[in-house]
Amino acid sequence: MTTLEDDDDYVPRRRTQLMGPVAQARALAEATAKLAARRQRDALPHRIETPRLVLRAPIRGDVPDLVKLADNKAIADRLSRLPHPYTRADGIGFIEIIAQRPDERPYAITLNDQFIGVVGFTFHEGQLPELGYWLGEPYWGRGIMSEAVKGLVEAAFGTRLFPRLRARALASNDGSLNVLTKAGFIRTGEGTDPAGTLKDQPIVFFELEQPKWS
Repeated sequence: MTTLEDDDDYVPRRRTQLMGPVAQARALAEATAKLAARRQRDALPHRIETPRLVLRAPIRGDVPDLVKLADNKAIADRLSRLPHPYTRADGIGFIEIIAQRPDERPYAITLNDQFIGVVGFTFHEGQLPELGYWLGEPYWGRGIMSEAVKGLVEAAFGTRLFPRLRARALASNDGSLNVLTKAGFIRTGEGTDPAGTLKDQPIVFFELEQPKWS
């Protein structure tokens, strides 16, 4: 007698057979998109070095500096997903949960082996990889974020799996707008943030296409 243990894909096959052609096509497209996003994420290098910085995976030892720098309203007011106040529990949750999710690939930005911020990609299903970043306020105005973004973008394009990227920034955040412009991102439109702590605030949207010669 056949049991579910004997044939693990018995139920999925039944469900697939009951799906119509439109639903099957949609399911296939969703599965393909998830696989492509996973390939992009996994193809990124574990470590990226720039003239001054090292970008690497966030680790538990980053928590004290992470909390110290992220617990800053001047930063939280510019980001849609950074809570304020930012607690030790938030820092641990970022390192052990958020950073491990298959749709996230954050890098700790380190200067002289010290954690100073985060840069990375979020992979939304059916959308281009989205660049995100923040930098501790003591390090603003030194070109550090531009250097980190440039290093990550070049590494992504180097995999040949990122034909285009997207990003967004508050319309009032001149620093972030300048970072994206320096990295070669092109404005594609304006609107409002649909969710998060920046909900309904004016946002500028950007995209960047992989150079043909890269």
